[in-house]
Amino acid sequence: MKQKGPLVMFKSTVYKKVNRSRNFFLLLLVILIVLAGGKIFMAHEKMAAYEEAVRMVQSGHLVAAEKKFLAAKRNLSVTDHNQDINRKLAILSPIRDTMEDLDDEAATVQEEKNLDQLIDTYNRWQGMMKKWVSGSRLQQDMYAEMLALTQLDQDFAGYFSRNKKTQIAKLQKNTLNGDAEEEQVFTILNKIPAEYYGDDPAKTKEIQTAFQQYYAAKIKILTTENASVAQIVTEGDRQFAMLTKLAIDSGLLQTTLDSHLVKVLTSAIDKKEYAVFGEQANTTRSLASNMKDAKVIPFIEKAKTELLAKAKSLTAGNKYEDAISIYEALKPLENTEELIKNANLAWDQFEPIRVLKRLYPAKEFPIFVNAKNKWGADIVIAAISKDGGIYFGKFKGKEALAVTEGTLDGSPAVTKLDFDSSFTSSNNPVIYIEAKSKERKHNYLAYEVRSGALVKILDVDADNLTVEAKQVLVIDNPVGSGAGELAYYETDPDGTYHFTKIKEAFNDIQAGEITNVEKVE
Repeated sequence: MKQKGPLVMFKSTVYKKVNRSRNFFLLLLVILIVLAGGKIFMAHEKMAAYEEAVRMVQSGHLVAAEKKFLAAKRNLSVTDHNQDINRKLAILSPIRDTMEDLDDEAATVQEEKNLDQLIDTYNRWQGMMKKWVSGSRLQQDMYAEMLALTQLDQDFAGYFSRNKKTQIAKLQKNTLNGDAEEEQVFTILNKIPAEYYGDDPAKTKEIQTAFQQYYAAKIKILTTENASVAQIVTEGDRQFAMLTKLAIDSGLLQTTLDSHLVKVLTSAIDKKEYAVFGEQANTTRSLASNMKDAKVIPFIEKAKTELLAKAKSLTAGNKYEDAISIYEALKPLENTEELIKNANLAWDQFEPIRVLKRLYPAKEFPIFVNAKNKWGADIVIAAISKDGGIYFGKFKGKEALAVTEGTLDGSPAVTKLDFDSSFTSSNNPVIYIEAKSKERKHNYLAYEVRSGALVKILDVDADNLTVEAKQVLVIDNPVGSGAGELAYYETDPDGTYHFTKIKEAFNDIQAGEITNVEKVE
């Protein structure tokens, strides 16, 4: 086999290199042609997108036009119309982006029940809207088209409506618990923009009406269930405080409370439950500062004045217990201590036995006697206790009762008790007693009050006793001396009664008999 020479090998190598070079350039040419064609195609696409966007702008389809402008901007094949494209996108894209963001954000925060964030989103929408609707025609149209596309206005209307209904329902169902929740509902309702109520006046009226009805319903529950005046007044005070804090008119609350409380207080007076009236009226008066135009406060003052006058009249009629019960009942409304003290003093003077009973609470006094303006005292009293004690008391003015004590021997059954000054020549009081006797019809007793002691000056069992003269008694059939006769009893130097003599009996002489005697003589 013939070997190739160096020359042949050189020629072959050169040929290959030339061939390769030619192929490279051919490939490069093809690539350049393709690139040129692609650029021409891309340029055509960009122009087509731009022209389509312009037509869409002219026909009012701005959202679609913005998409075409974006497509044209992304085509970098040529720079034709880039300035106009950028200018248009600078107007259209922010409106689209913002409206889509607001729409998504509003939906999210509503689902999260974040009212504050929803309000913030709403406020940002309102701010942008004012900017766009007062801007160029292109901004106005783009905003209008995005609003129709996102329905953001309808979304917000639905969101706020649901929030409002939720809060109003809490008031209507009376499910709130205390001041904090009420204030929270009020705050939420006020955060909702006025346009979703109609306008500012409509918003104010709707919120106030809802709260007034809510508070009225709470009071109605209490009045219907006959809750105590204290419960109703406590709730009334709370509601007045909340209504003032929330700047809501309290007229309806005042009317409701006024009507009910007048009715309740009138009922207490009609039933003569004066103590109940006093407590209820005093409790009701705590509402006075919030119910200046109400009828119940003047009603209380008028009723109090009338009851005081009634108590005064009862006192004058010696019905002290009834009078004092009224004074006691009115204590919550007025200081009646002095009136009670005076009534008790008058009662003590009318029935001094009360004073004695207070001094001796463990004793019973079945029989007693009173006298007025005697022995230097306004009132004097003599009483006999069930256990056989004898008591003499007297007082003047507001002085304490001064009492002198003694004991009835044998605790006789007393049938009569009195004061009788004919038994003594002194100015001392004498207590005269008639009691039952086992031996005669009566047991006659008399005690003279001397120097703080009760001195027995008479003690005789007999059928009858008469006072013939000062310190001269005629005793019929006494036990002991003079038995079966009419006997004289007179005092000794110590003032004690003793038998002195038998009373002689003289037959009455008729006038005719005296005449006959004279004729005989």
